[in-house]
Amino acid sequence: MVQVTPDIPVTQQNANSASAEEFKTRTQEIANDICRQAKKIDALIDSLPGVSVSKSDQEREFVELSKEDEAATHELEEAGREARALLEEISGTLKEIADNAGKQTGSPNAASDMSCQ
Repeated sequence: MVQVTPDIPVTQQNANSASAEEFKTRTQEIANDICRQAKKIDALIDSLPGVSVSKSDQEREFVELSKEDEAATHELEEAGREARALLEEISGTLKEIADNAGKQTGSPNAASDMSCQ
């Protein structure tokens, strides 16, 4: 152990402590890691959208994206309405087929009695 200050005397070395050279090496490695991580963080910040764009450009882009979102929402709602209409149409057709099959054979379970040929 190295005495860092005269006010705190070193009386005993910790058996598990690293040598002064190893401590210095580890400290340098940690400092290098911190620098690398800081550079990575800076690169990530620089890659964020809008960092180098003016406020008015950001606002313009936001308005444009809002319009696109609104159009996509309307498109999705329309597709949902069309899907529900098709489902109702298909359900009605299947019900008619089942009703007609029952009338032809006279059996209430005619749809399940029929076999594919």
